[in-house]
Amino acid sequence: MTRPPSSDGAVRMTLHPGEDVLLRPGTRLADLRAPLATLTRRPELRYAALTVDGVPVTDDRVVGERPLLPGAVLRVRRPGRSVAEPAPGPALRSAAARPWLVARVTGPDAGTAVGADGPLAALRTWARLRPGGRLAVRRTRGPAAWLAPRPTAPPGGVPWMFTLLPAAASLALAAALRQPLLAVFALVGLVMALPQLRAALQRATTSGTTQVRSRELPGPSRLLAFAHAALHVSPGAWAAAREAHAAARTPGPAGNAGAAVHLLPTPPDDPWEQLLHDGSVAVLGPGGLARSVARALVAGRAARGATVQVGDGAPGWSWVRWLPEGGPLVLVLDSTADPWADHPPGGAVPVPGAARTPEPAAPPAVDLVVSVGTVPPGCRAVARVLDDRRVRITGPDGAARTVPLVGVTTEWAEHLARLLAGAARLGRTAAGHADGPQLPAVVPLTRAHGLTEVPAPRSLAARWSCSAGWAVPLGVGADGAPVCLDLVRDGPHLLVAGTTGSGKSELLQTLVLGLALTRSPADLALVLVDFKGGASLGACPGLPHVVGQVTDLEPGLAGRALAGLRAELRRRERILAAHAVPDVAVLPPGTLPRLVVVIDEFRALADDLPEFLPGLLRVAAQGRSLGVHLVLATQRPGGAVGPDLRANVSARLALRVTDPLESRDVLDDPAAARIPATSPGRAVLRLGSAPPVPLQCAHATTPPEAEMPPVRRAPAWPAGPRGPGVLPAAARTTPGPRGHSPGSRLRPGPPDVATLVVDAARRAAGALGHEPGVPPWLPQLPRRAGVADLPLATRRDRAGLVLALGDDPERQRRTTVTWDPCDGHLAIVGRARSGRTTALVTLALGALRLGWAVHGITRDPAELAPLAAHPGYGGTVRPDDAEAVARLLAEAGATAGQGAGQGSGHDARQRAGRADEARTLVLVDGVEDARATVPPGALRSEVAFALTADTPSMGGLASRVGPRLVLLGTDRAADVVLGAPVAVAGSGGPPGRAAWCGRGDPVLCQVLEPGVSPRSRSPTSLP
Repeated sequence: MTRPPSSDGAVRMTLHPGEDVLLRPGTRLADLRAPLATLTRRPELRYAALTVDGVPVTDDRVVGERPLLPGAVLRVRRPGRSVAEPAPGPALRSAAARPWLVARVTGPDAGTAVGADGPLAALRTWARLRPGGRLAVRRTRGPAAWLAPRPTAPPGGVPWMFTLLPAAASLALAAALRQPLLAVFALVGLVMALPQLRAALQRATTSGTTQVRSRELPGPSRLLAFAHAALHVSPGAWAAAREAHAAARTPGPAGNAGAAVHLLPTPPDDPWEQLLHDGSVAVLGPGGLARSVARALVAGRAARGATVQVGDGAPGWSWVRWLPEGGPLVLVLDSTADPWADHPPGGAVPVPGAARTPEPAAPPAVDLVVSVGTVPPGCRAVARVLDDRRVRITGPDGAARTVPLVGVTTEWAEHLARLLAGAARLGRTAAGHADGPQLPAVVPLTRAHGLTEVPAPRSLAARWSCSAGWAVPLGVGADGAPVCLDLVRDGPHLLVAGTTGSGKSELLQTLVLGLALTRSPADLALVLVDFKGGASLGACPGLPHVVGQVTDLEPGLAGRALAGLRAELRRRERILAAHAVPDVAVLPPGTLPRLVVVIDEFRALADDLPEFLPGLLRVAAQGRSLGVHLVLATQRPGGAVGPDLRANVSARLALRVTDPLESRDVLDDPAAARIPATSPGRAVLRLGSAPPVPLQCAHATTPPEAEMPPVRRAPAWPAGPRGPGVLPAAARTTPGPRGHSPGSRLRPGPPDVATLVVDAARRAAGALGHEPGVPPWLPQLPRRAGVADLPLATRRDRAGLVLALGDDPERQRRTTVTWDPCDGHLAIVGRARSGRTTALVTLALGALRLGWAVHGITRDPAELAPLAAHPGYGGTVRPDDAEAVARLLAEAGATAGQGAGQGSGHDARQRAGRADEARTLVLVDGVEDARATVPPGALRSEVAFALTADTPSMGGLASRVGPRLVLLGTDRAADVVLGAPVAVAGSGGPPGRAAWCGRGDPVLCQVLEPGVSPRSRSPTSLP
């Protein structure tokens, strides 16, 4: 991110003769006259004509737009003068209008450029200025040419000298030997060279601006020319320069459109560049000359996007206050005292001007230290000024050589810094990231909504009552106005893309909180799906609008949420049909709230639950008329968001992405790939076929801004308190969040804006009587269930023995799982301690209540002890007691035969299957142990068997059983091996969680436990 050095985005300008002021962006000049006159006690500012950098301005000009940009000089036009005097400094405005430039390349005042009207005038200027150092004379085609990339040699071309060499040699031999015949070979050589010359001309014609560009300005003049051109050229010329640099950087028609290009690359033959790769450089020598050289080094880094910080009180560095911030940090240490004394190498580095704070703050990541006058510990790069013409440089490898001195004056550096500040406001930097005007660095949520503070509950209720639309501010655009999204008009759905650290979760919080500030729970219902651990949406789940939350920490909840959404669509269709209207917007207010489903990390959801996507397609297709809106956020939409889903998503927002193809995939434009990594929250919004709109997304937890006055005095140089500070020398780590120190996170502070908004919304909803809405899906099954948890009986319930509480998310209701023996014997399959014996006891107690005869076969009779006291229980035998088992089976068969009575076997089975007729039930706990004593023929009798096993083969009796109850665990693969359906495998956890596989589709259920009474009865159906 590159921004003017003002924490609140104010525009810093100079009021002539020398007072810096901060102006509020977006304010008209007419509205600034009175505050300026009052602040500076200059009454003439109320009515006098004004100029900005020598150009007259009218009162309708706006701060932050041309010409009222950072770095400009505001003057009062004196009577009798057509324009005000230009600002001091080596300005290029007059020189740029001349066809020739004479620029100083070396010396303490390098970078100064003088214009000339012709070659003779340029030659005279060169002769006049030559004693001060080396000069360069260039013919210029204007500022636009200064932005063109460095000329490149035509690929595959042959230099003209080698092409014409044979012809020249033939002519020389003909003259020397006095043989005219040899001149014929010269003619042949020219004929052979014609195709090559023609190809060279064609390449020069088709290469565009790269080949027609004049020779670039050398030395510091190149920096000043770039800054001047970046500030003054037209938007079309700036765009053309970006495209030319992109084409020169990566040849080809495609693949480079969104790549980040640098419009001011370092010359490959720059001898100073080797000094800057080691992280620190020392400039030694006489004070004035050493500072001049250091200024040139720092100015080169600043022009290429670096942030510069200087020790307090250092002479000759006040120009740094104009430089934009946001790039790699360059730290300048310039003091006559030795700042490294009494500090061991690798320890704390004293930084002049840094204030001591009571709490340790996260140190900035310093990329380069430029020390004037001293050599820091560990510094291997040294530039020693020998005299006013020579500098001896020693690189990190120890190699030394003498080069011409290149330095700049303070006036030159300040003029460069002012030009860079104005260009940065327009979004024009050497890094080439931004395409448009400057965006703010941070936008509080309150500012985006036009608020000065978080509204009180009463004020929020009033906002809800007067809201007419669904437009929600997402952030602030380049013009300072809010950029809004209306899900009803611009949607109905929104796709959000952005790489890690780009600010996706913060944007989702901004959108959710913005909706809560705009609409009441009676009009809006929110479903939050967080597949990033459940904490990425911050305090938003506490809003009264939230009717359901899904995280990746709850297995199976996402699947039931999808089923609930499908059921919600059917419910909304019925409501629209009952009111005979085609769209939810036509319904009476309060009848049906709009449902917004926010999914963070959609790709992870799609990978874990691929069956989720087809259901979302129906939601996306029918969402507009039914009032259901999707907000899908992901790092990479490719592969996760298919063409069918994209066809219904017309609103697209991209934060920073790493590949131009990803940006084109979302926006059909590479703009999101040019967002710098140092600008979290920077985004590009595209609504339908409208042009992309850059914006800075609002930050949900940033405190509200204080009211900015239209005019105030800028802080004096040096800013901040004086005194020594400490910066760790090894502090090359990424700093923490702005304004927070590692220690401050451990202490609870005041609630942030998001928490305050949630609290205000809850209080306002409570005052208006708005209760949280019913979630579109039932809660998960309880970990323990009893008979009291069962839904009320209906005529649709099947007869049989009650076994479990079933879950039917497709119909948003609970069911009763029953086993009808006429469907076949029951197989209960599960691992140890999964609830197999509990299921047998539940069945037995239900059978005993109906008057059945019940017998048990188990290795541990204590497991069936709850049945022993019942008079209808026939007792328990061990499976290895063959005689007892045979006697039990005989008694059970006799009892079943008496209950069945006379008649055919089919009639007897039908009568025995009715729950109101007495019959016999045999429980076999561990059928593998009883396989030797329970013959397969026993299962053909009229006796009903309930068998448990830990394998799906059921001890070889799998073909003799009917319905199955598969007790589930958390291992999906292990459950499938036991015979569980794939749809519910892995959904277990508590004992008794099972899949009922009988007639119809599988049912996820919780086995009833004897004597369990629910602490709070959960809903068994949704309206």
